Amino acid sequence: MASIIDIKEECALQVRNFDFTYKGAPAPSLKKVTMPIAKNSVTALIGPSGCGKTTLLRSFNRMHDLYPGNKYEGEIEFEGRNILDPKEDLIHLRTKIGMIFQKPTAFPMSIFDNVAYGMRLQGIKNKTELNDRVEKALQDAALWKEVSDRLKNDANGLSGGQQQRLCIARAIAVEPEVLLFDEPTSALDPISTQGIEKLVIELKERVSIIIVTHNMQQAARVSDYTGFMYLGDLIELGHTEELFVTPKEKLTQEYITGKFG
Repeated sequence: MASIIDIKEECALQVRNFDFTYKGAPAPSLKKVTMPIAKNSVTALIGPSGCGKTTLLRSFNRMHDLYPGNKYEGEIEFEGRNILDPKEDLIHLRTKIGMIFQKPTAFPMSIFDNVAYGMRLQGIKNKTELNDRVEKALQDAALWKEVSDRLKNDANGLSGGQQQRLCIARAIAVEPEVLLFDEPTSALDPISTQGIEKLVIELKERVSIIIVTHNMQQAARVSDYTGFMYLGDLIELGHTEELFVTPKEKLTQEYITGKFG
């Protein structure tokens, strides 16, 4: 039986009895996961490789639907509805629940067009509105000062850390409710990592954040809540400081003290 904290504040997402099975797999990769995701907070998912962290993260905006044959069961409630419903509008969902990947993926276009891309998909054509919202997104992603004089330049000319902040700007430009971060600093140097972590903490004022990280120190630095996963199960979810100092489950304690991993 998992040890799950009873979160008092409003929730951005509620996961209930959630199973996920990859196409052709003999058994589910995620088993009966139940967890609340607190609004305007950072929730970290930790655990050894292959435990299901990224599989769970990608379920929150139905990324797995890009590959036919995968199977969801249970419930992920967002804005009062179960997003696992086959009729769910996935384009709208991914606008509301954005994702930042492990490797920065700047589109092969200008810095400006990268940030404006999602807004144009939403049908926003007014030049003044686009200019204003691109500038705001770049400011919110702590990138405006570095690129304001070269918005027409190819985005692939940016450094790795700048490209990751550009991806964050692109995601927040469409005004999401939730942002999913999949090991966003694993390909970055320490200074860029520090910048992204600072940004994550600042962004929770306006969006709810879920971050998968292999780095327990990073989880301790940036998150309000931490969930420990093992072999497709959520073992424990609690306040980050409490989970690292006084975990309730033996498996959690063994993992964070380095007995396995």
